[in-house]
Amino acid sequence: MLDLLLSPWMWVVFFLVHAVVVVILTVLLKGRFREDQQAVVVWVSMVSCFMPIVGELFGFLAWFLAKRFTSERIFEDYDEYVSYEVLNLEPVRHEAKRSVDLLPLSESLTLGTFANRKNSILQYIPEGVNHQGKYLRMGLLNEDHETVHYSATLMNALIDQYERELALAKEQAQSRDLESLKQLHQTYARYIHSDILTSIVRKQKEQMWLSFLLSIVLLYPEEPWIYEGLGDCSKRLGDLEEAAGYYRQLMEQSPTYPKGYTKLISVYYEMGNWSGIKQTIALSQETLDLIDLSEDDRFVLHVLGGNVT
Repeated sequence: MLDLLLSPWMWVVFFLVHAVVVVILTVLLKGRFREDQQAVVVWVSMVSCFMPIVGELFGFLAWFLAKRFTSERIFEDYDEYVSYEVLNLEPVRHEAKRSVDLLPLSESLTLGTFANRKNSILQYIPEGVNHQGKYLRMGLLNEDHETVHYSATLMNALIDQYERELALAKEQAQSRDLESLKQLHQTYARYIHSDILTSIVRKQKEQMWLSFLLSIVLLYPEEPWIYEGLGDCSKRLGDLEEAAGYYRQLMEQSPTYPKGYTKLISVYYEMGNWSGIKQTIALSQETLDLIDLSEDDRFVLHVLGGNVT
């Protein structure tokens, strides 16, 4: 009998039979426990498969002690914690890092590291900053060849993009409806104000823009944006008298449109027409309500009107 108990095959058979019995009992009995207790039952059975008898005793002892001395208060605390609306600081961290890395474009393209120059050229300039061409020309004048390459590539890409937008806007404007004409006007304005064109090409585009506006002013004589555009084109082409005339027409057609006053004041300033500035300011005080104006227009008319407080 002792030889049988010491036989290794006897112990192998015992382990196998014990494991099978434990698995069967686990499958049969697991459903009788609550859902939150079933995981503990499975854990005890797994331990028992590798540690017969001892596993059962250890498992049931741990179960008894857990029910006797532990509390579910920790889970209640956790449920209460996760119900809080915790501020997600991750986006703030990324935004802060982006702000630290971002230098003013002029400094980034002249004094910054190559990484900052590349980031400025590829990320910030295409996003529509004012006077894109001015910053790209800074990149073209840089001593670093890669910066020059990125600047030239983006310059060409932007020109191609604006040309495609202009061609599409011209095609749509053939219908002569007001919305498509206004879209073509805005496309001309964005293209020219981007400063990515050479002086010769820019002047050609400005003349095309002016000709377009002259061709539609009789179709829609009450649209303020047409007179404003005519004034802007004339001013860019150096004809200040013509620009002042269009801005005066804008004031007559739309007396509550503030840009007519502020742009006429700007032209009069370049012409040295101080009496004209005084008359325009007086007229704006009679016609406009400063509260309804944009911050820039309010500042100009407020200060030039003598209200410096």
